[in-house]
Amino acid sequence: MLIRDIMHAPVITLPKTATIRDGMALLLKHRIRHLPVVDALGRLYGIVTDRDVREAGPSRLHYDEDDFRVFDEPITRIAKTDVVTTHPDEFVEEAAFIMKQYRIGCLPVVSRGEVVGIVTHSDLLNAVITLMGVDQPSSRLEIEVPDRTGMIADLTAIFKAQEVNIVSLFVYRGTTPGYRRVAVRARTMDPRRLIASIREAGFIIRWPTHPDHETLS
Repeated sequence: MLIRDIMHAPVITLPKTATIRDGMALLLKHRIRHLPVVDALGRLYGIVTDRDVREAGPSRLHYDEDDFRVFDEPITRIAKTDVVTTHPDEFVEEAAFIMKQYRIGCLPVVSRGEVVGIVTHSDLLNAVITLMGVDQPSSRLEIEVPDRTGMIADLTAIFKAQEVNIVSLFVYRGTTPGYRRVAVRARTMDPRRLIASIREAGFIIRWPTHPDHETLS
């Protein structure tokens, strides 16, 4: 899955000539938390968050009318200009890694110098749900396989023989040395016959862990 598949586009932006008040109005109107700031050519200048705007305003505990003049200051006063970005053809998992690495809540999507979209934590979370098939009727299996070439092909051949489609399949490092863990979502609500075939082939089922759980997961 690529960033272009999940990004918000066209993206709501703010010109760098705007005021803090303009930024606050856009954030409230569209109920968003991140606002890219662009120049006259649509190139990214910086980014402003709802938190930036709140911190720029007067204190709720002590203020006077003159304090509100800050909202007439240019948005460039509070915009962060060291913005981490991504590209429409970047992989979703790479974008997730970047956001975790830099501890940021969004990534403006830039192509040929212009802002063409934006991706947030919520977008990435929705992408994970889609990629893992959680939003589809299915049963989840966790299977331990030897870390050898061809083991995944041998495993998926069992699904084919049982005429059960695979909704999603992920391979990750398990806790047993020399083995990998395979998380599979199978398009069936009763995986008992499938599980029996997997066990007969010599694979270790780590989930479901008990026969009572094998009717639905």
